Amino acid sequence: MKKIYLVIDTETTGSSPLGGDRILEIAAIPIYGNKILHNLSFQSLVNPLVLIPAQITGIHGLKNEDVSQEPTMAEVFPRFRDYVGSATIVGHNIVNDMTFFDIASKETGVLPLTNNYIDTIEIAHEVFSEGSYSLKSVAGRLKIRDVPTHRAMDDARVTAKVFLALARRLGGISEMIKYEKKWRG
Repeated sequence: MKKIYLVIDTETTGSSPLGGDRILEIAAIPIYGNKILHNLSFQSLVNPLVLIPAQITGIHGLKNEDVSQEPTMAEVFPRFRDYVGSATIVGHNIVNDMTFFDIASKETGVLPLTNNYIDTIEIAHEVFSEGSYSLKSVAGRLKIRDVPTHRAMDDARVTAKVFLALARRLGGISEMIKYEKKWRG
């Protein structure tokens, strides 16, 4: 039976969810049977209800006025959780995104994600014995032309291509099950 992998990326107000940083953009792209299904993707900007620091805007380009009229996590997270379903979540440094989702769960009263997940950084360490493991670096070494932009949909797309390229190097997508871990929420 083929699995559904859901490649996820978020943009946030900073790197510390426990310190008050919040999600301001979520994107997800499904992979089924070695195919990236762009037409079934999920993307939403989110009003984080906290200010975006200027140095963070410098990374992804999102300003407070870009998200001030967008739905809050209370509106977005239930839809996102339904969209995720039971898929195996894939991401580059995905534990960071999952921690932000745990905070979103607590703040919205929506059950947390408890899906299996795969971190492409872990797989990249298996394929490449040294070097930078940033998404840009790994994508470059895999000859993927797309470049991460620090926007959620672009980075999810690059991560999906990285995931499939890494899977090919390690014997195919069916081999990825050994990298799955269970998120406890």
